Amino acid sequence: MTPTLQRFFCLLLILCFTTVGLAAPKTKDKKPKQPTDYEKGITAYKKDDFATALMLWFPLAEKGDAAAQFSIGKMYLDQKGHRKDPKEAAEWIIKAAKQNYVEAQTLIGQMYIKGVGVKRNFKTAANWLLKAARLKDSNAQYILAKLYFHGDGIPKSKGKAAYWYKKAAKQNHTGSQNKLALMYLTGDGLKKKAKQAKTWFEKAALAGNTQAQINLAKLYLNSDVIKKNEKIGFKWYESAAKKGNPEAQNKTGEMLEAAIGTPKNLKKAVSWYAKAAKQDNILANYNIGRAYIHGYSVKKNIKKGVSFLQKAAKKGHGKAQMDLGVAYYTGQGVIKNYATAYAWFYVAAATNIKDARKTKNSLYEKLSMQDKKIAITLATDYKRKYFVRPPRVSKR
Repeated sequence: MTPTLQRFFCLLLILCFTTVGLAAPKTKDKKPKQPTDYEKGITAYKKDDFATALMLWFPLAEKGDAAAQFSIGKMYLDQKGHRKDPKEAAEWIIKAAKQNYVEAQTLIGQMYIKGVGVKRNFKTAANWLLKAARLKDSNAQYILAKLYFHGDGIPKSKGKAAYWYKKAAKQNHTGSQNKLALMYLTGDGLKKKAKQAKTWFEKAALAGNTQAQINLAKLYLNSDVIKKNEKIGFKWYESAAKKGNPEAQNKTGEMLEAAIGTPKNLKKAVSWYAKAAKQDNILANYNIGRAYIHGYSVKKNIKKGVSFLQKAAKKGHGKAQMDLGVAYYTGQGVIKNYATAYAWFYVAAATNIKDARKTKNSLYEKLSMQDKKIAITLATDYKRKYFVRPPRVSKR
């Protein structure tokens, strides 16, 4: 064999042994990890097999498993698969809470606020919520902040409220972001900072918080702290409206009707009024009532329009009360009745609606003595039932 061939075969042998040495040893397939009894209970619970879930969790809870204790408490609270028993629920949830199970601490805090399964006690609620808040539970931080803001069960402190709202806001709790923004906007508990207010409103609004979207819309439309922008204001009202918020639905309709921040579109406006009116929004009932009475993008139907005005009037809407008085005075959409007309004018006058007092007095002079007695009795009754004191206008 030539020296060249000898070198070749040596190299071949080396490569063969190297390949064998590098080959991964054969191993048996690992068995998949078996779920715990608690995890089996979760699976059963998700399949609505509550009896099996309870059977699996109960022994664990008896041995002190906090997760199982909390889950059993929730089942008793939510009436899943067995009788609803808030007291039993509270007992299990407290056991979990005492083991620093944060969800249990937050929930039992809420139960003490509402008096569910336990005697209502704001101080005890605050103690549990404080424990959970310190463990960085954003819901607990939010609720605790509200307690401090209003002084429910604990000394009122706007500063501490702001502290906990900020903690939760930084964890992307949108409700806290919205509240914190309001505090920055008004200077209530925090130094007034319009830029910070706008920033926090935007964070919450972009995350889908409808109340923040509404507040941001108001900021762009009515505030003197940022540059007014009707288009952006409309955009945020419409976003909240699409999420089903009745206040935003009505306001979107009003902006479409008045061409504020968007082209005028009565058909779309009435469509939004209808959505909000279905949720019994007072302003929307009045607005869609006007639409049917005057035939704004819908077939004119005075009777139907008046029925919507009645809903708004009975909730304290002053202009609806005035218009309803006119309807009963003229007999349009309802049977003419001067006493009822007087009663609605009377309530509208108490709400300081323009010309209501003058119209009421003028009508009263035309009534007979008998009708005057009926009208006054009815007016007194209507004021008791349907008068809502107008909110005080801030002189800020």
